[in-house]
Amino acid sequence: MVIDRAAERLVEIERNLDVLAIRGNGASVRVLEQAGVSGASLVIAVTETDEVNMLACMLAKQAGAHTTIARVRDPEYDTDLALSPDGTYPGVDVTINPDHQAASEIARLIKNPDSSEFDYLAGGKVQILSYTVEPDSPVARAHVRELNIATATLVAILRNGDVLIPRGDTTILPGDKVFVVGRRGVPSVFGWRAGREATRLRSISIIGGSSIGYYLARATEPLAAHGVQLKVFEKDPERCRTLAEAFPRLTVIQGDSSDLEVLQDENAEASDAVAVVGDNDQSNLLTGYLLKRMGVPRVVVSLKRTEYLPFTGPMDLDATVVPRVSAAATILKIIRGDHVLSLALLKEAQAEVLEVLATEECPACRIPLRDLGVPAGAVIGVLVRAGQVIVPRGDTRILPGDHVIVFTAESAREETARLFELR
Repeated sequence: MVIDRAAERLVEIERNLDVLAIRGNGASVRVLEQAGVSGASLVIAVTETDEVNMLACMLAKQAGAHTTIARVRDPEYDTDLALSPDGTYPGVDVTINPDHQAASEIARLIKNPDSSEFDYLAGGKVQILSYTVEPDSPVARAHVRELNIATATLVAILRNGDVLIPRGDTTILPGDKVFVVGRRGVPSVFGWRAGREATRLRSISIIGGSSIGYYLARATEPLAAHGVQLKVFEKDPERCRTLAEAFPRLTVIQGDSSDLEVLQDENAEASDAVAVVGDNDQSNLLTGYLLKRMGVPRVVVSLKRTEYLPFTGPMDLDATVVPRVSAAATILKIIRGDHVLSLALLKEAQAEVLEVLATEECPACRIPLRDLGVPAGAVIGVLVRAGQVIVPRGDTRILPGDHVIVFTAESAREETARLFELR
């Protein structure tokens, strides 16, 4: 069931999805009753207005909904005293802040400048990195079985916009983005094989004082204590004042960051990394493209719409982050159940990275991986057992209590879910 005020949006949803649609205000008791919210297992409120989302969840919870999720973006709510003891608002079981999540992702990418994707799993014991294979890389044109990386697993390849789950005879090509998973620190070693040299950060620029820019400034400000120069570009004087007061160790520059002269005057091209996080996708793409042409070695751009993602490759942007995709991953994790400990989406949800807790009843347990029947579109990257990271081989058996890191393409999701009894 989907509730929205925009009739044209509901027409599109009904045309493309197998759902029922109701036109109305999701924070209205009457509309919620019409949608049968009292018997709902899950209510998700993700309008553009934080207060509407929180109110809708509170009303749904009062009516009998089991679990409620609200999107809350305003930084002011981070320290709001209305929080309940578990860290959420009364009647709201889970709050999701896509801008905060996006800023955290961008901060990880900036702090690890040799990778275009970066994440931790299993409480920080497992690391996922991705690298673009350079033409002169030792792994270019090699088969996966020839890589000889016993301490990590190459789990996915992004090629021409498609996600491939590699097998031993898969050939790695120049320009491929390869995803490597292993014990923390180990995947970083793969960087030199992909053709990426280690980079030391000396200066970072944040283009845009949006809510993502605010959270990113908060995440990167501690780097100033280590000698990293931090700049924030923002056109609105009130936002500049807010940023300057909140983050005194950052240099806040008032000016239009889409103006080439402003970027040149403030020596933005000398930055080691730039995050373009304004409120307008077209402006972000243009600014990111200009900065790459000016010689910035690493440019990360945030986008609201996934439709623009195909254009980022030809523009040579190093990484893109879409806040609503991060939010979708959080919601999917909740939907999949308690056994999914973490979940990330790759390439517009063409593939998923799952951290699954193996249970006693799990069909995948105690069977050698070679006999498990893992679908062709999936690969088990690593296991974490009693705090130890295991790179699995054909005779490895999953045991109850293991944390299993699984990469699965869209085509193999259902088969993979059955192996671990996921929803």
